[in-house]
Amino acid sequence: MEQTRYGTEIMRIFRLSSGKQGVVRRGAGGAQERDVSSISAMGLAGAALCASGFLAGCASQDVKPVASSHAASSVYQASGNEPSWHLTLAQNTLTLQQPGSPELVRAVTHAHTDSGERIYEAQDLKAVMTPAACTDSMSNQRFMEKVRVTVQGHTLQGCGGDAEGPATLNDTRWVVTALNGKPIAAGSHAPTEADRTTDEPGHENTPPVVAPTLDVNATGKVSGSDGCNRYVGGLTFGPKGTVQAAKAGGISTMMACFGSGGTISRSFNDLKEAVTHWRVDGNTLVLETSDNRTIHLRQVF
Repeated sequence: MEQTRYGTEIMRIFRLSSGKQGVVRRGAGGAQERDVSSISAMGLAGAALCASGFLAGCASQDVKPVASSHAASSVYQASGNEPSWHLTLAQNTLTLQQPGSPELVRAVTHAHTDSGERIYEAQDLKAVMTPAACTDSMSNQRFMEKVRVTVQGHTLQGCGGDAEGPATLNDTRWVVTALNGKPIAAGSHAPTEADRTTDEPGHENTPPVVAPTLDVNATGKVSGSDGCNRYVGGLTFGPKGTVQAAKAGGISTMMACFGSGGTISRSFNDLKEAVTHWRVDGNTLVLETSDNRTIHLRQVF
């Protein structure tokens, strides 16, 4: 097992018996679920585990098969605080990390459900996933499940599974990563202050970078850069995915836009003006039009 730190993320690289490598990234905000394309089959559903012959006791009549809450091509992650811990479930294996303690890697020997909870047991390690809203005590991120880990007689509490999307977009800032499926290279870079536009007067009119940005203020109104010009207004993001278009539209600067910057600017504005709905998919904000065109954005701070 190899572990490398990149900024606020931890990349854990583990080698499978097949010789392939799987990569799991964990940010500072708590447990997240990440697809691992190099893992061909995870077998986390109880039926699949039993069929593979890895789990003891699967043939027992009183054991219910475990229903997986996530895609078979992903790694389940959970974490908690005070004390800090991080758990992964992948390839029929529980891996527990705690600062100052040796990493525990245990093969699951028994998996079943009880009163809606999914239970994974190993030699001296047990993980119980309960479908219930859970808020990480450090990041305030909400997750779909509560997770209880028992290790060597000690119980750890935390959250796991999919992160819940926010109820509103108020007071958030985003940068475009793709326009209707076409990636924007500059979207991988965090915008500088030159890319930010606000409703405050006196902001310097400095040229933006190519990737369009989207700022949502405390009332849901938008502003930002379209990749060439600055804009204010036009849309108001409401709760639970609602979008209201301003009858008068928005306002923007009127610089001439040429080359790739002009192409991106026009594409972004055409899509933005047609947006009817928003949703959060993992860490990605997706703005959708009535004819299923999309803008994908990532959050910046």
